Amino acid sequence: MRPSHDKNNTVILPLTASINENIKTLDTLFENCSDVVNRRFTIGGDCKVDIYVSYIDNMVDRQLLEQNVIKNLLYKMDLLPASNPYEYIKDKALQSVDIKELTTMEDITQAILSGDMTILVDGFSKALMVSLKDFPSRGVPAVESEVTIRGAKDSFTESNAINKVLIRRRIRDTQLKMESMNVGIRSRTDVTIVYMDGIVKKGLVKEIKNRINSFVIDGIFDIGMLEQLTEAAWYSPFPQCQSTERPDKTASSLLEGRVAILVDTSPMALLLPVTVNSFFQASDDYYSRWQIVSFIRILRYIAAFIAIGLPGLYIAIANYHPEMIPTSLALSLAASRIGVPFSIVLEVIILQLAFELLSEAGIRLPNPLGNTIGIVGGLIIGDAAVSANLVSSMVVIVVAFTAIASFTIPNETFSSAFRLIRYMIIFFSAILGLFGFVMGMMIVLIHLAGLKSFGVPYLSPFVAVNHNREHPISDSLLKFPIFKLKKRPFYANPEEKIRFTEDKQNKN
Repeated sequence: MRPSHDKNNTVILPLTASINENIKTLDTLFENCSDVVNRRFTIGGDCKVDIYVSYIDNMVDRQLLEQNVIKNLLYKMDLLPASNPYEYIKDKALQSVDIKELTTMEDITQAILSGDMTILVDGFSKALMVSLKDFPSRGVPAVESEVTIRGAKDSFTESNAINKVLIRRRIRDTQLKMESMNVGIRSRTDVTIVYMDGIVKKGLVKEIKNRINSFVIDGIFDIGMLEQLTEAAWYSPFPQCQSTERPDKTASSLLEGRVAILVDTSPMALLLPVTVNSFFQASDDYYSRWQIVSFIRILRYIAAFIAIGLPGLYIAIANYHPEMIPTSLALSLAASRIGVPFSIVLEVIILQLAFELLSEAGIRLPNPLGNTIGIVGGLIIGDAAVSANLVSSMVVIVVAFTAIASFTIPNETFSSAFRLIRYMIIFFSAILGLFGFVMGMMIVLIHLAGLKSFGVPYLSPFVAVNHNREHPISDSLLKFPIFKLKKRPFYANPEEKIRFTEDKQNKN
């Protein structure tokens, strides 16, 4: 048979009935691969047949391999029939439920590279795959970036199999579907699309698959790469997908009609579609009192405004509209700037860049050194700069307050977009004053209003309200009590809108 090609132009070579030819092909494909273990055996009693076993060292469970497979092949094949030894080996020698038949050399190589063991049988143009995966893993770690006071402390790990179990543990429903696919013609990374059948909006899963299949790339190693390749508005600094390391947040999102994407070797999940409200919600918002959560959410929105606009607003007022400042405060500002050689705009930019450098240094260094850098940079360098009259104390306060506000946003990817937008606001404010500040903020709002995440308006539910009023605001700027959240978000399947009802008979 002649080899065929798949959509990625990969050669698909069918197996032959000659084990020698198949071994020769495998040896060519895995040339100079010292971690691939190959062994040829002759098994059987009166009827003998040659088999060829292949796997990658340290990617299979060695105990299961030797006890459940090799031992049976060598010592329990005395009754091997001459008529069909392949089926006899499949039924009697392999004590495993997860067994598949492979018919092409491409299937065999991918099975071996994925951590499975393959068996070639002489005289048959098909092979057996036995799932014995045993990847090195660090277990289930604690949450690091999305720390909460209440709620579960476990987080996703680099193993896709463990991540799927963490979700299954929380949603014990047969409607929870997990569809797997391979992405990357070189890496063949396992990507799993997770959704609730019936709750997810019709056509959303198909659109996600189409976007993933619309590109050909060498390898995918993290959800961040997949996120950039599937976003429609690639030019926007604002993310159109939400990343999370928390299984409980992922499970909650699935019940709202969203879709989660898991990528093997990535300890995060990708949630979509998203709205701007999704980035202001933390997991423990749903485990705490609704009054406190509503107050905290209002603070987060105020903090977002401060993180974007406070430096630009200070520049606009101090440079162009000093009459807006009270007299006592204006005198204090003037006194703090005595001896400072730089303009207010240059002061703000210098301190902002210094904070960016300190923040980046703190991330790249180990935790003890990172904390030390933050303390040294924030206290010693800032105080020394003010004492040396390089910057004024008010600018230090403005930049520090801006940094604190940006850290209150629960999602790091979303808050990092403020770092770029902030400089744009500073630029407009430095040129046009308060008018430039308002114009810059309007540009940001117009841009957000035009964004969509897989067909969902980014500023929902504040915009694009339809005639049926299906965009509830009970879980956006404010958070209503749990028993008031009776409907799922508008992007869920319209036929499955209700998620909470009261059992009045039992209640009475």
